[in-house]
Amino acid sequence: MRHAILGAGGVGLALGAALARAGHEVVLVMRESSRARYRGVIDVHSKLHGDLAVEARAVERLDEPVDVLWVTVKAPALDAALARVAPRLTPGSVVPLLNGLDHPRSLRARFGPRQLVGAILIEAERTAPGRVTWNSLYAEVSLATTDGDCDCDGHGNSDCAGGAHEEGAAGAGGRRLGGLAEVLADAGLGCTPEPDPASVLWRKLVLLLPLALATTAADGPLGIVRRRPELSALLRDAAREACAVAAADAVAVDDRNLLHTLDTLPGRTDTSLHRDVTAGVRPTELAALTEPVLRRARDHHVAVPALAELARRAAERERQAEVPAPHRSTYRKGETS
Repeated sequence: MRHAILGAGGVGLALGAALARAGHEVVLVMRESSRARYRGVIDVHSKLHGDLAVEARAVERLDEPVDVLWVTVKAPALDAALARVAPRLTPGSVVPLLNGLDHPRSLRARFGPRQLVGAILIEAERTAPGRVTWNSLYAEVSLATTDGDCDCDGHGNSDCAGGAHEEGAAGAGGRRLGGLAEVLADAGLGCTPEPDPASVLWRKLVLLLPLALATTAADGPLGIVRRRPELSALLRDAAREACAVAAADAVAVDDRNLLHTLDTLPGRTDTSLHRDVTAGVRPTELAALTEPVLRRARDHHVAVPALAELARRAAERERQAEVPAPHRSTYRKGETS
């Protein structure tokens, strides 16, 4: 199969390397500045998985047929990234792996029923064009299909009948989903097909959002958050609140399992939001992560004081770090637990 990766950051490079290693043709869609410094090889560095180098060509604009278009940019960069895809191009499947809740609708407007809904759990950081450090032992993709005859974004914002998603999964979308699950498994990546697209997005967000806000507010990884009792309590309360908003949005998430996950993650666990804020990357995905959840909380009359407080602190940290200044971090290298 031929795969295009729109967004050659940490996630895109790790995914592209895994697919290329499995024998698939991979093309990276890069900005001109990044492509000029890319030497045609994806270099993966990982103490847990071992180092890997695979060839993958790069283009600045995608105007050739592909079987799968993986969208791995962050939400603030989505519109600019889509401008690098030829308007009439019709990939067999389009799989966004963005964080947040609002992006499926705009992608569906562009690609129609070819768009699946996806999420990935991985900790990977781009260190240079084509170079990525894969820090997590896990790499798990969740995928769901939407029905081709409805205009649903996966969160109940449509007039489709209650069984529409399941019917769609049994059709062409379901076959695409099954094929992609096999491709990912062959590439050594975990894949969980889901019947409900909203669940795919929420089950990642209830973990990511509190963690991203807390690490950003603490200006350090999870181990630093745990050393601060008040911040650690906010993290746990925010996780419960995120689950409550998901439940109000018709997605059931076990908050006990979520808290157990937060308790057992390594202290070195960090988030791309914290790294971007510290590095002065603007805009960050802070708004894309927080605003849809806070909006749904208001709509469903769910109280989220811990989430709101962590969002306030993360926004304040973002304002303080407007200029790139890694030395501002309050923890020393290696101080993670």
